[in-house]
Amino acid sequence: MYGDMTALGRQSAALRTLAEDTRTRATTLRSAVGTTWVSSAAATFIEQLGQRATNLDTSATSLDEAADAIDAHIRSVEAVKQAIVEAEQWISDRWNDAARLVGNTVEVISEGVENVFEFFGTEVPRALVSEADELIRTVRELPTPGSPDWLDLADTFHRRGW
Repeated sequence: MYGDMTALGRQSAALRTLAEDTRTRATTLRSAVGTTWVSSAAATFIEQLGQRATNLDTSATSLDEAADAIDAHIRSVEAVKQAIVEAEQWISDRWNDAARLVGNTVEVISEGVENVFEFFGTEVPRALVSEADELIRTVRELPTPGSPDWLDLADTFHRRGW
């Protein structure tokens, strides 16, 4: 099962805020370079300020990349959760239809020797009843709601042509 992605979303937003704050600090350091102090010590100090500002920019970029990675993870988890919901609905509909058909179909003899299947008085093709019976025998119970097992079961349904 997958959890709520809200906490991760907050972490991503916090990283972006930190990145922006870090960029602001880099800008502040660069603005300090415009001082009128002139000496070899000043040149060294200005060089160090520039290097620190560059390091802060690099850190801010890394923070944004981490936030992007978290956002991409959130999107992929949400996509999987949606795929599970869709598979659950699609499989449940088919499984329930098959269970109703198998549980309510009666084999009757029609016109003397031919066996036919009827579902509440309507003739049903033998192949359809056999397929529904195979489905119910193969999938005895459905996974719990929200389980990733729905995706595996959807693959089974597609492979078997159900």
